[in-house]
Amino acid sequence: MFKKFLKMNAEDFSLYAAVTGGLFLLGEVVILCVMAFMKPDTGIFLAGIVLPIVGAFSLFIMSFTNSSVMFDTALRFGRTRRQSLGLVVALLALEGAFAMSLAALLALAERFLLPGLWAKLAGFEGWKLGLGMPLPEGSGPAQAALLQIEDFVLAWWWYPLLWAAALAAGLFCGALVQRFGPKGAWALWGLWMAACFGPQLLGKNAYLVGQWSFGLVAGAAVLAAAGLVWAVWSLLHAVVRW
Repeated sequence: MFKKFLKMNAEDFSLYAAVTGGLFLLGEVVILCVMAFMKPDTGIFLAGIVLPIVGAFSLFIMSFTNSSVMFDTALRFGRTRRQSLGLVVALLALEGAFAMSLAALLALAERFLLPGLWAKLAGFEGWKLGLGMPLPEGSGPAQAALLQIEDFVLAWWWYPLLWAAALAAGLFCGALVQRFGPKGAWALWGLWMAACFGPQLLGKNAYLVGQWSFGLVAGAAVLAAAGLVWAVWSLLHAVVRW
């Protein structure tokens, strides 16, 4: 059954590849143009932080839509609620793994395949990680042997964390709309407004996850777990609208 369900949604993988791969190509073209025409003395790795976030956002959107649309579709085709939920979650988990793996692969490609080309276009003999002392005034690319590149990437553990967070958030939002319809959409809008303006009440550090207090991290984890449990319960007790 899952193979048929996977075949029905095979185009989703093409969408992930198009979004992530297209953004990667666009970013690299911009960087190559900058290196060729502006010839800076520094560069930066961007794929390692941009692409995982884009992949997670894409997974969130697909989780949101599939947990409401595809879940109801599976029910209408005679699947039980448990079977429908299992099919949707398995599909989304596989899609998320594909999206995050593609993001990691492209980030590695940027790191190991492109810096040499950047350096050549900018007029350097090679490249090195880390930003050193500024170049002396009047020195040009030919006098500086190495292009300095800032290693601005997410640690490996962010990939499974973003995968799990996007899947859980999408299931929660989809379950909310599936159960309450337009009222659920308005509830999501209220949650979005709270997320946008609520951190102002907690101080500027609320925007920086790495500076959250232990209590704030624990509270966010409890809320996320409670939301996921409710989403699973709601979908397993869903009202089917024919």
